[in-house]
Amino acid sequence: MPDDEKSKGGAGGTYTLACLCCDVELELALVYRCPNCSGALEPRHTLRGAARRDHETPERAYFDFLPLSSPDFLDDGITRRTPCRPAPDLGAAIGVPGLWTKDESRQPTGTTKDRLASVVLAVFRQFGIKEFVGSSTGNSSTALARAVRRDPAMRAHFFCGEDFVTNHDVPDHARTSLTVVPGTYVDASAKARRFAAEQGLHLDAGFFNWARREGLKLAYLEALDQMDRTPDVVVQGISSGMGLLAAHKGMREYLMTGAIDRMPRFLMVQEESCAPAATAWRQGRRELTAADRIDRPQGLATAILLGDGAPYYPYLYDIASQTGGAVVSASRRELVEARTMLRELEGLDVCYAAAATIAAVRNEAAAGRIGEDATVLVNLTGRSRTDVPA
Repeated sequence: MPDDEKSKGGAGGTYTLACLCCDVELELALVYRCPNCSGALEPRHTLRGAARRDHETPERAYFDFLPLSSPDFLDDGITRRTPCRPAPDLGAAIGVPGLWTKDESRQPTGTTKDRLASVVLAVFRQFGIKEFVGSSTGNSSTALARAVRRDPAMRAHFFCGEDFVTNHDVPDHARTSLTVVPGTYVDASAKARRFAAEQGLHLDAGFFNWARREGLKLAYLEALDQMDRTPDVVVQGISSGMGLLAAHKGMREYLMTGAIDRMPRFLMVQEESCAPAATAWRQGRRELTAADRIDRPQGLATAILLGDGAPYYPYLYDIASQTGGAVVSASRRELVEARTMLRELEGLDVCYAAAATIAAVRNEAAAGRIGEDATVLVNLTGRSRTDVPA
């Protein structure tokens, strides 16, 4: 494809890469960190004429909001639309009658990470990448591996820490591999970086891969179009917080197009046993230090157990500060209760990381920080493949 075609946005507008920290703009390329300050990059679209299209495949429906020059780069079988609906019984039980749930457990691999897999591979195809290296605590690698297996031209090598092996579903396959690394997710990520450098392969940069965030934001654009009002509060469980950055970008874009009339507050939640970001937020700090690091994270909410969030936390702090939100934690008991309430009152069987949203809303409502008249959107990011005993 000609280079000048790569800058064409969905509705005919153009897009560039811009740094979230210093706001410098770059020509479009498959780079993930700002050359000036090492900040995270994001695609910025003009959004001229951008609108949701009438298509069942989410990426085609929201193609105008994606950094792709052609829908031909997409694989229509990776994701599906998921329900977003009021949860009146659960809402009444936790003091928030205006509660809405976005149920991403309906995705093919059971989590919202199928959305990132779809857009990541589409962007890789656009830039001619046919083999890459990645790491995750389970859900991202599982989703990416499934997407790779659907494309005969693509290969991938995944790495995971030994504590997260059971979170992965990466079957033996000629074009996907999973290497287990002694230690944690951080150790696995370091090993993945070394392997990519040694083999001369492209490294999927996780949180800093803007294509991941572009895919994840579609859950929120879809939810906003399914709701009959703009939410006052948006809630999601976090590890790196990649999904919340994605949500915030989606909200900014919908504000620009007039699809919503205000920016919601962003409430982010971690499990109490591994909550360095929540601790730093409570103490009024914008940075995490070595003293905040948790070497071997433990807990029920395995999808969001990240012991070293130092590279990511400043972005989360800024979003929470700018929107009047917060970063909070929930206890093991609160996670169990929230998951039980979701199942018994709304028929939703999700993982503990997803249930953490309900625990957080319940606590915030009890403390008077979420009013009874608030509309609250919780992203139930997935279901569990392997449960930790409660």
